[in-house]
Amino acid sequence: MKIAIDARAYYWTGIGRYIRNIVSEFHKNSFGHTFTLLVPEGKEEEIKKELGDDSFFSYIGVEPSYYSLKEQTRFLLQLNKLDVDLVHFTHFNVPYLYRRPYVVTIHDITRFIFPGQKRQSILQQVGYELVFANAVAHARQVIAVSNATKQDMQQLPFSCVAPITTIYEGVDAEFMKPISVASRQKVRLLLGTDRPFFLFVGVWMNHKNLIRLLAAFQEVQKHVPEVALVITGKPIPGYSNLFAYVQKDSLQRDVFFPGFVPHELLPALYAESTAFVFPSLYEGFGLPPLEAMMCGAPVIASNSSSIPELLGNSAEYVNPESVEDIARAMLKIQQDKEHSQRLKICGKQQAQQYLWTKAAEEHITVYKRALE
Repeated sequence: MKIAIDARAYYWTGIGRYIRNIVSEFHKNSFGHTFTLLVPEGKEEEIKKELGDDSFFSYIGVEPSYYSLKEQTRFLLQLNKLDVDLVHFTHFNVPYLYRRPYVVTIHDITRFIFPGQKRQSILQQVGYELVFANAVAHARQVIAVSNATKQDMQQLPFSCVAPITTIYEGVDAEFMKPISVASRQKVRLLLGTDRPFFLFVGVWMNHKNLIRLLAAFQEVQKHVPEVALVITGKPIPGYSNLFAYVQKDSLQRDVFFPGFVPHELLPALYAESTAFVFPSLYEGFGLPPLEAMMCGAPVIASNSSSIPELLGNSAEYVNPESVEDIARAMLKIQQDKEHSQRLKICGKQQAQQYLWTKAAEEHITVYKRALE
């Protein structure tokens, strides 16, 4: 097979990590096929150098934009010129008039459940829904990253004729390596504190439920005043204003915002935390709690969407809509060391099930089915 992979989001977080890991696995083992990587124009040599040069891999620069007129016109023309058997769109942004064989990956349906979060107009929401519906309507095969996402898709008010296959993502290799004392020290220097802390890693979108997390933390502090809260990432216009909340409630000395933590320090950040708290209202997959588990952090997580499916019996679950329940779980982890230790052991075993090698093999199976 000659397979093209839409890697326009190669440098993103989230979907970008998915692309980089799948492509890396294909680079290690071509499974007897050839691959064309569709990368942002001007980045061909950079990505080629990162992955390495091989006869079964080629790189083509394409129009990089998403949600744009150029995506629907210029990118479409570039796709139609490809000499490939199949295109794998790693996000639902398939040009509306593209009709050659393709597979599409659906990571979540967040914007159907939480429309208009980012000051989005009705017209933009309609456009989003039309592109999404078109992508699944004409695909030969659809990949969902969890059974929960697969079930959610089947409840949407449009048809998905193609078979939907669940393929779980994997945990990156760096989270499986031993964590050095030096890395832990660097994390402490980055934070500027030796206090015990609860941790959240992720984007500051409304469905991540960070305002309730802050409220729960305030309840915890009434019982354990020495504990801190660390929230990585940075504000996104139109979403939750955490800085304003922290300032209003005088939490500046207790809530730490380190910004984007270097990827190489994330394992140590997870490992240093008292617990990783993931109170999200909705997730298509939810990789951070698995990363935290792999690094030996006990995990507190929502009992909603895909999260219990992925974490199994290895997390302390909470009702994400209850500040009191989130606070209860945080106090339990803080005070019950035996329970915390059990979650650390079970969590690592759970996370070890999610391998990118397995995911890559399952992708090849889906590609073959798409061309039968």
